[in-house]
Amino acid sequence: MARFRLPRPGALDWTTWRPRLGYGAFALLAFALALRWTFPSGAVRERLVAEAAARGLAVEIQEIGPGGGLLGLTARGITVDDGTGLKFPVDAVTGSLRLWPLLAGKRSVAFDAALWDGEVSGVADLSGDERRLELELSGLDLARALPLRRASGLDLVGKLSGEADLVLPATPQGRIAGRAELRVAGAGATGGTVPVPGMEGGLPVPKLALGELVAQTRIDQGKATFQRFETKGGDLELTTEDLFVVLQPRLKDSPISGRARLRVRDAFWTQSGMQGLRSIAEAAMANARSGEGYAYQVSGSLARPQARPAR
Repeated sequence: MARFRLPRPGALDWTTWRPRLGYGAFALLAFALALRWTFPSGAVRERLVAEAAARGLAVEIQEIGPGGGLLGLTARGITVDDGTGLKFPVDAVTGSLRLWPLLAGKRSVAFDAALWDGEVSGVADLSGDERRLELELSGLDLARALPLRRASGLDLVGKLSGEADLVLPATPQGRIAGRAELRVAGAGATGGTVPVPGMEGGLPVPKLALGELVAQTRIDQGKATFQRFETKGGDLELTTEDLFVVLQPRLKDSPISGRARLRVRDAFWTQSGMQGLRSIAEAAMANARSGEGYAYQVSGSLARPQARPAR
């Protein structure tokens, strides 16, 4: 005679739950596969372009389709125009909805972007009034950074890496908060021109090594205060004090303020062809002379910073 067993109190009856879980997993897999096979690339492209236009950006996407797991997409050949005619190319972006937050009723996206021969990866929350954004940058080649070249007037070199943990407001009127740290190994310039007060046309810059550049900032109520911004180990040594940026919807228009101290190593002036440039540079910066270096008050905006001799 067969013996019938009652399940222990609190024990899970797998005889009942096993088929239910199997059917649920099959339904989820079927939905994800159907979504990939019938991916509405045209509609997604239009939505992304419209969302960017609402923020003052013109975006072009050459190719878009499913990717990045069962609930993701991949876009290639992306160009972003900030409205000033400056185009910002991105090789490829892959994004996917994170499954576990989705099951909990939250929308969260993991993404990966190929940019300037490097990588930008992170996680972005899409739910709630405040949205968290975590970023990690690695191996970005500044020699390919055309926007930075135009903004600075210098042909920059170096490998950029860093991290950021930001809280973004849901509306343009809100204020950003968080922290960020950036590092540039082998920072420098291979040429260009920088504006110098009292010097028409700016100062031509020869090949210049800055060594390692480190920037650490904390952001509160839309104000980014630099706890550290310096270069060391190169031809020039730069340190700053009380440097901050008031972030604006258009980053290039963000006001900047603070003090900077610049020191030029003697070895830099001993390079071939530098004697004539040394006399011009020292005459232009004579009013900023302070001890063994030069002291400046920094103002203006990120796109057009200004420096005048500090008292």
